[in-house]
Amino acid sequence: MPPRPAKSKTLAARKTPPQAVRAPILLVGETLAGYAKRGVFRGFSEGAVRGGKATFRIVWHRERVFEVTVDAKKRELRFPEVLTGVAAGSTMYRELRQFVSERQSDELPAHRRIDSRRARIRVSNRGGNVAIALSGLDDDYAYLVRKLVHLVHEIFMVFLIEGSYLEYMVEAFDLDPDRM
Repeated sequence: MPPRPAKSKTLAARKTPPQAVRAPILLVGETLAGYAKRGVFRGFSEGAVRGGKATFRIVWHRERVFEVTVDAKKRELRFPEVLTGVAAGSTMYRELRQFVSERQSDELPAHRRIDSRRARIRVSNRGGNVAIALSGLDDDYAYLVRKLVHLVHEIFMVFLIEGSYLEYMVEAFDLDPDRM
């Protein structure tokens, strides 16, 4: 009988030790809770944790409830629904993608820039819902949380306000244009 081949190291490498999954999720939760304690968010709650993935909910811009997901195995943090009602082929979506891409420009000061050597940004649109994700190239989850929160904040405070999106904000957030 021929000898059995040795087990593949890649199979063993695919198993993620539970602590390697729990620690990033705890760190992300603690960092988001810290924002809530400082008053950046008006609400914070933790959701389910399953298979290296966790969900958190925050109350933030325009009193909206945002979901933040973390996938520790992929080293990814994601806002699955940053903006709603944005057509994938629209000028607004194209300009948003450009705006987000510019957050990795060396022309931005370091404190506002997302270092492309540390994280990748992904913008997607499914059914008019714009999602923003940051994937880490290292295990610095505090950096990912901080940069993702700042990016979403800039979308609301710079992209929407300084762009020509008053009509979008009135419709999407049910705002009174006379009080803006």
